[in-house]
Amino acid sequence: MADELIDIFDENMNLLGTALKSQAHREGLWHKTFHCWLARKNEDGKIMVWLQLRNSDKSIYPNMLDVSAAGHIRSGEEVKDGYREVTEELGLSLKKEDLVKMFTTREIYQKGEVYNREFEVLYMAVVDNLLARVKLQPEEVAGLYEVELENFIQLINRDCSSITGYGVRRNDDNTYTWEVITIKPEKIAGHSKDYYLKSMEMLRRYIDNI
Repeated sequence: MADELIDIFDENMNLLGTALKSQAHREGLWHKTFHCWLARKNEDGKIMVWLQLRNSDKSIYPNMLDVSAAGHIRSGEEVKDGYREVTEELGLSLKKEDLVKMFTTREIYQKGEVYNREFEVLYMAVVDNLLARVKLQPEEVAGLYEVELENFIQLINRDCSSITGYGVRRNDDNTYTWEVITIKPEKIAGHSKDYYLKSMEMLRRYIDNI
């Protein structure tokens, strides 16, 4: 993917200026990112959450299961403009007004030459059963899987050793393979436990009340 000019901030989220994304990741410059959790209620009334499988060549959390869609905010944009990431990464149409704000959290990731400090701004949106319609972005996404929200909470809490996910894996020729996978805790991207549990609780409350 092409490098992007993004806004950078101090640790109190005061705007300082701009930098290329690559520079921000190299020097640990604080910046904002857009995260979006996608979920639906299935025919049995269970809430199903979508997990994205990141490409193996990603510099952060490679080959790990992560939030449904995420991305950086270009300089001058508001965070909610990140809704485009759902279309770019998953090929689904999503309008800005479909997004519901969740919360903002901080994360620091440092490994090798990557020093990433970001304010993660979380949103959620309800999707129809559109997993069969996804078109995964080759540069970013290796697969997309559904898991039952309550099972995912158990996994994050280490109340179980694995859960089952169902979805699609993108092949090298950009065809898709439908599969059932076993998901263990070490396969989940290393956001904080609070990040996951707070997200799932807010998803549950929202979907149960619409």
